[in-house]
Amino acid sequence: MSGLALLANTVTAAAAAPARARLEAALRDPGAAQPAILRRILRGVEHSEYGRRVGAAGIRDGADFAARVPLVEFDDLAPWIERIARGDQRVLTSAPVRFMEPTGGSSGYLKLVPYTDALLAEFGAATMPWLFDLLTRRPALRGGRAYWAITPPSRRETHTAGGLAIGMQDDADYFPAPLRALLRRSLAVPGAVARTGQIGTCRYLTLLALLGASDLRLISVWSPSFLTLLVQALDEAWDRLLHDLERGTISVPLPRAAALRLARELPAQAARARALRARFGPRPPEDLGQLWKQLALISCWTGGHAATALRAVDARFPRVEVQGKGLLATEGVVSIPLFGAGAPALAITSHYLELLDPRDGRTVPLQLADTGGSYEVALTTGGGFLRYRLRDLVRVEGMLHRTPMVSFMGRADCASDLAGEKLTPGLAERAIADAMAATGVNAAFVMLAPALHPSPHYRLYVEGTAQEAHRLGSAVERELGRAHHYALCRTLGQLAPVQGVGVHDGHRRYERACAERGQRSGSVKPPALECGIDLAVALGSEPLVAAR
Repeated sequence: MSGLALLANTVTAAAAAPARARLEAALRDPGAAQPAILRRILRGVEHSEYGRRVGAAGIRDGADFAARVPLVEFDDLAPWIERIARGDQRVLTSAPVRFMEPTGGSSGYLKLVPYTDALLAEFGAATMPWLFDLLTRRPALRGGRAYWAITPPSRRETHTAGGLAIGMQDDADYFPAPLRALLRRSLAVPGAVARTGQIGTCRYLTLLALLGASDLRLISVWSPSFLTLLVQALDEAWDRLLHDLERGTISVPLPRAAALRLARELPAQAARARALRARFGPRPPEDLGQLWKQLALISCWTGGHAATALRAVDARFPRVEVQGKGLLATEGVVSIPLFGAGAPALAITSHYLELLDPRDGRTVPLQLADTGGSYEVALTTGGGFLRYRLRDLVRVEGMLHRTPMVSFMGRADCASDLAGEKLTPGLAERAIADAMAATGVNAAFVMLAPALHPSPHYRLYVEGTAQEAHRLGSAVERELGRAHHYALCRTLGQLAPVQGVGVHDGHRRYERACAERGQRSGSVKPPALECGIDLAVALGSEPLVAAR
């Protein structure tokens, strides 16, 4: 398979070169690149109902656009999107909608984002330069296969009431159509695995395919916790996996058609299975790089709260380079990582991007963004989302040529305010990090959440014992007490102390809760502060001790 993968990767790199050149030019002159994208998008929406409502045809430039088109969030567009789901045409764009992609919302209901050919092309304009960078700056990646995270559907419906498909086939759909066949030639896990329905089944089949891929070079997942849960499943099913790998069998229940297809795509590899069993015995090695000696790179989230889960990845893949991902949402792409850059660069050949001053919502020209400054992000895309607030906060880390490089800071809309304490994700993240450093409690899963009973307070869910949860909860309480509004609420008795809650299997249970509300399991990014899910129910825990 390595020869075929090498050929596919080499052709892919060559095909991606023009997109990388366009990005390079745009990074040097965003003042020319971004207005051109805005004009293209406006032409695509001007004959739609929404485009006519905002006067898209008469907009002259970016300043006119900001003055005439309101900033919106998903709730503002929901009635329009519901019409698209029912089958109405020319609602947000003049072009037809190809499918709807689900994403989880903080309010707990399922959001569906309409995808057009123009929006898919914009995703390609971001992912292709990144792929070119991977294959040229890390040439070892060309010589073998890759695992791009493929997750099963976590929804009941497969089509909207109007007949539109819900969801992509797999993550290769983020890349341009001509390259998808090539990319699939270099995949270690068959695309059919994504359509097996159950997360546990999908994980098992993924591992079976990966164990047979001795030439694995790249692992690309979203959250590092997704990879650690995969590793946990490997530890639990090691002997059964080797049995199936040796005999070409599949020991998880599957519909007959799926079983027959996967049996062809996952053939027996008796020599590989026997060699792994002979070398490692009844369990896999702690250093999983020994299973895939050519594995060169892991791509995953590394910023924000993902840094906590990343420690478990580092422990099992200690000799493998990790590259942090940029900021990509279901609605669009904000930034992409490039080797040698200090932080991910804005994806300015994809959508029209606005950096908003979080104090007043004013648009700041990209070239004038302050290094060290914090901004909200608004996207305007070929999918018909005009001036769409992602509610993501980014910090400008510097400039790549004349374009900002940004890091993800957290959500702008997930502040918790039970009693006037104004607790933000950034504050919670800092408090948890400082508390872990002070106590030495380095849990794999830590999450803060508001609670109302028996009186308003916060619960800190900690993967560990009740005693560890108590220690860490006490330390988080002390750290939060450094914040003026939190300390005032505590002094006035409006908030009770943080309660530490010891939990078991936190990542898996949290992932399941997110999947139940419509989020794709592989894209779950556990936050430091969770306001949208009842964690006492999701994690099956009640407070064991209170931090005093």
